[in-house]
Amino acid sequence: MKMRVVLMVLALLFLGMGCEKTVIYEQPDSTFTNDLLHGNISGKVLQSGSEARVFVHQEVPIDSTQIQPESGIFRINDLSVGNYDVFVRAENYRTYQRRNVMIDGGATAYLGEIDLSTVPDLVASHYPEDKDEVVYSNRYSRLTISFTFTQPMDRESVEEAFSTDPPSEGRFYWGLYSSQPSDIYYNSRNGAYAGFREGATISTYSKITAFSFAMAQKDSYTDTTYTVRLSTAAEDTAGNSLRFPLEFTFSTVQSSTTLNTIETTPVHGDIDVTPLLSQGIRLTFPRRMDHTSTEAAVSLSPSQSHQYIWPESNQLAIYTGGTLMADTLYEVTIDSTAKDLDGTSLGAPFSFSFETAPVQLTSTQPQNGELYVNPSTEITMRFNTYMVKSSVQEAFSIEPAVSGDIRWGTSHSNDDKTALTFHPSGTLQSNTKYTVTIDTAAVDLFGTAIPEVTEFSFITRPE
Repeated sequence: MKMRVVLMVLALLFLGMGCEKTVIYEQPDSTFTNDLLHGNISGKVLQSGSEARVFVHQEVPIDSTQIQPESGIFRINDLSVGNYDVFVRAENYRTYQRRNVMIDGGATAYLGEIDLSTVPDLVASHYPEDKDEVVYSNRYSRLTISFTFTQPMDRESVEEAFSTDPPSEGRFYWGLYSSQPSDIYYNSRNGAYAGFREGATISTYSKITAFSFAMAQKDSYTDTTYTVRLSTAAEDTAGNSLRFPLEFTFSTVQSSTTLNTIETTPVHGDIDVTPLLSQGIRLTFPRRMDHTSTEAAVSLSPSQSHQYIWPESNQLAIYTGGTLMADTLYEVTIDSTAKDLDGTSLGAPFSFSFETAPVQLTSTQPQNGELYVNPSTEITMRFNTYMVKSSVQEAFSIEPAVSGDIRWGTSHSNDDKTALTFHPSGTLQSNTKYTVTIDTAAVDLFGTAIPEVTEFSFITRPE
């Protein structure tokens, strides 16, 4: 009998060499042992205090063992050679699975360190993840929490099992998964909130495995830690409930920077920054700031009259009353006395610098090199800063000579102090090349001169 069993196993091994590796091996009778026909499984569960139990299956359960309470190590010996499925189960932990673990004769299959998940078996993923930081401002959006499941879910039980702390109201969008805050604007065309697509009308929801919860804007706070819970009342459509509740946290922050980093516009080290910085010098803090202490801590070099305005509670704009000085190195410093709304000091001085561009002629009309220009045209020059009109008049020349005068603005606007237009006394000559020169007599409001002579040319159209 023993010899017949051995021959049977060897025959199966030989025939299986060219076939699939997954083989169900006939167990030898209990009196027969051979290391070539048996192997072991071992590993380590990192949650050593979980009282986890390890099971090995081969169509049906074969063996099991409890992990060691202090080390988390486990070992199952004398398994017949073949492929096994390994399961690790523990209360309040997701069931761990490893499929098709191969046991070789006389060897030990080491599964390594196993980190059990606290996400229940029915939950595939969720957004935000545990301890995530979500960059968020509730001016234009609302928070979104999303789940995907491994099985179709009973919607009513899931909605009853779902809660947040701080408490929130909102709307469930079944069949949708969003991984970012959603727009506040309502899209009346398809009846959905912007950022979501409701798609076809679903009547049975028998296969729905995902939802997104769009939180009411009134409950979507910045600089807040939320706790999300899904209780064991949540069931799939077959009536199976979560084995244990899911709980995770996430925090909202107003800035994507690190805790003590400040975003700036312009960015530190920028060059050729336009003196016409329409948005002003901006600083975005990672926290909501106390305005009084922050403004008192700011210094600007070179010294220039300026005002402060706060578009957001964590964003400061410095307005210098107009343009910045051209061709100038600016440095902004905030000392450590600046505090956030919780009274926490900045911690260390912060400074950044940037360099503005020199006075430049940025565009012209006609353009340099333009052909077939209407002889009745006016010549417009646009600079990158506010100019002194009389200095531009002095610096301007045109060849062949044309009489005329220079006025503020363009043909569309006469109050643009960056643009000046030369109005000829009559029409230009046809089929003629004209060259306009602006020399270094042209200066901006701070007396900074254009650094080099600038020319542009065009040709009028023939008769």
